[in-house]
Amino acid sequence: GIAETYQSTVQFLSLAYDQMEAWDGKTGEGAADNSADATFHENDGGGGGIDHNANDAHDVEPTKQSSSSTQAKSATPASEALTTIRTSFLLVASPFRPYQRSLAEAERNPMGEAATMVAKDIRNVASGSAGAGLAGLEDAAERFGDLAPFMFPLADAAMTRFELLNSGYNAPATLTSIDTLLADHASELAIAMGTLSGNATHGRSGSGGGPDFDEQYVHCALEILRIAGAFKRNLRSFEYSVRDRLRNLANQMLDSALEIPEEKATAGTGGGTAQIPDSLDMTQIRTMLSKEACDPPRTLVDDGTGVKYPAPVVELRRLAGPSSKKASADFLQPPLFPKALDCTSRLARSCQSFVFEVCYAIPERHLRGISALPVWKQEGSGSGAEEDSYGILPQPFITQVGEHMLALVQALEPFASDKEALGLANEVMDGIREVAFQPWKEFVAAAGCSFSDKDEYDQLNVLMDGKELVRYFLDDSTDGLPALDQEDDEDEEDDPEEKATTAFCNLWLDVVGLAVTGRLLERTMRIPRLGRKGAEHLASDLNYIRNVFTALGVSGHPHPLLGYIAKLVVLDEDTLRSRNRDRQSEDRGPASEVIRRAELRVAYVRSISI
Repeated sequence: GIAETYQSTVQFLSLAYDQMEAWDGKTGEGAADNSADATFHENDGGGGGIDHNANDAHDVEPTKQSSSSTQAKSATPASEALTTIRTSFLLVASPFRPYQRSLAEAERNPMGEAATMVAKDIRNVASGSAGAGLAGLEDAAERFGDLAPFMFPLADAAMTRFELLNSGYNAPATLTSIDTLLADHASELAIAMGTLSGNATHGRSGSGGGPDFDEQYVHCALEILRIAGAFKRNLRSFEYSVRDRLRNLANQMLDSALEIPEEKATAGTGGGTAQIPDSLDMTQIRTMLSKEACDPPRTLVDDGTGVKYPAPVVELRRLAGPSSKKASADFLQPPLFPKALDCTSRLARSCQSFVFEVCYAIPERHLRGISALPVWKQEGSGSGAEEDSYGILPQPFITQVGEHMLALVQALEPFASDKEALGLANEVMDGIREVAFQPWKEFVAAAGCSFSDKDEYDQLNVLMDGKELVRYFLDDSTDGLPALDQEDDEDEEDDPEEKATTAFCNLWLDVVGLAVTGRLLERTMRIPRLGRKGAEHLASDLNYIRNVFTALGVSGHPHPLLGYIAKLVVLDEDTLRSRNRDRQSEDRGPASEVIRRAELRVAYVRSISI
């Protein structure tokens, strides 16, 4: 290709320069003519071609030292010699100049064609998983694992061509082109993961309510999450390598071996007497050719420290940022590939949602229709509530949810025990709680409240966290509720790998547990009428799932609202009525208003007037 041909051309120029005889540095009347007549020719083996027979009193006899790349072959007239050398080099490399000037645009079509082919393969894999069951999901995970990193070698090759042909000049255009390439690829993967998630959960949700949970579905979904983590890690590694390259290119721009004194002064690299280098490596030649082809601004710019450098050097150093050794711990560098980073976040969220949907599909199915169960209307009769409640068992729907939560632990552990897979998955676990927002949004709406768009994220987190809610509960209603601020220190001596495994499993148990809690609360708010016996059934169901969460040992569970609602549905009517009246004078924040509305809703379905 063009890049390989250009590389060969630069190599030829470097070798040709090494074979060139020394420039005659006479300064008499014929000095200019001698310089003007200087041409490239083969070394005849005469000890480097230095004229040792000069008999003019002003002749300079240069010495050739290979240890210095800037040793002069002749002192005067070196400027004319450098001009001749540069002109010759530029003439030989002139066919490449149009390509160098529009490199980013020239690269767009071939890279776009490759991206289109990969995108088509990604879509085919996603659509082919429809109705294929577990085997189709496993095959899709394997193929996505091969397709996800496909663009990074292409991006690296584009960066290599940029180094070769542009030597750092016009960097923003090339970086933007690579950013678009990687962003489009990540976006395609994100869409495909959404399609895959829909196919997987739709294929399973159509079955009946039997015990159809398969741990392999969870494992395959986690493999998809690992793919997203690997993509994010690859992007970060690629960006680090590009920053290092940009720093090196900035330093190479300051090389003045082929600059005449006037250009050195303009470029801020010195001035004075011109010198003809003893040798020229390929990097020096490429830098000079790229500078002439790209024609960057020749102005000097303050780099922020009071020192002025050529504008392209300052630009590259700004893009590269400080080296890892010099960067402070709290220094945040702007991303080189912002669009790719944003699309990678979308990919991560898509894969998080996939795992969540697989883990949460069965509880969602069992809880979906419970608001309309006829058992809630039962009034019943007999002695006190405690005696009647003693023999009430949890209903099948809630025991199936509890059994699923306990089985989920065993489904998560094999993947989390793989150190490499766990490390990649943890790359994309930030913001994981957001996948459980929807049930809580619906709970807030069912209670008769709403949050502003500005406050919704923070207020949902307050509700889901639960720690600040207890102070809003009615007096004496916190008896028996868990102390969420207590930390378990018993595992301080555990093996770090075991702790990492446990932490990962607990993160997912926390997310699924929050979704189950939010959905159960939302369904409770939508019960149209709650009789005395129905209330006791509901309290029994809520307390059962609380016991399950307690057995799981996940921090923050059971959520305090579960126990609070379980108390409210069987609380004495007069006590509930009087305490709600006392609350009227309290200051109301968004969280306390949700709790107050929930209390009113419980009173309403129990036919208690407030």
